Amino acid sequence: MTHPDAKRWNQRYHEEGQTRLSHPPRQLLTDYLSHLPRQGLALDVAAGVGVNSLCLAQHGLHVIAADISTVALSLAQQQAKQQNLSLQPLLLDLAQAYFPPHSFDLIINFYYLERTLFPLYQKALKPGGWLIMETFVKPEYATERPAHYLHPHELHHAFQSMQIVHSKLLTRLSRNGQEPIEQLVARKK
Repeated sequence: MTHPDAKRWNQRYHEEGQTRLSHPPRQLLTDYLSHLPRQGLALDVAAGVGVNSLCLAQHGLHVIAADISTVALSLAQQQAKQQNLSLQPLLLDLAQAYFPPHSFDLIINFYYLERTLFPLYQKALKPGGWLIMETFVKPEYATERPAHYLHPHELHHAFQSMQIVHSKLLTRLSRNGQEPIEQLVARKK
């Protein structure tokens, strides 16, 4: 893929991929794992090296790990093969994505923001399907790339037609200090 983001992310995962594989799955995902289906099809959006994908595959789901980085997807696929898990890598520019309607039992999206995907997620979920999202909210000091940040409660408002199971604004500690984030767990009615 010749997309400029692909080159940047491939380089980053080439340098950091093994370290990222040692990270645990996102806490929000593990907090709700016992509520999620143990079979069916899950989509991990901007999956990176697939730590969350592997967690879902260990849970029993068939997982499609979508990302723009061939390096990250290769690392995810290697881990899945070593563990004999059901993971299908999907090389995809998510800004140009299409997902078939009523296809997924679960969609997860951690720290990737592409607002055009919001209506696609709702259409792509099966009735009763789960959506789990967590990403950055625009901090007061942010002046660059405002499109990469949510407005406060934006996820809650964007998915209000779904059954909201959990919706929360909070801060997390990162290398940049305290950063505001929004979490959402919802089910399609």
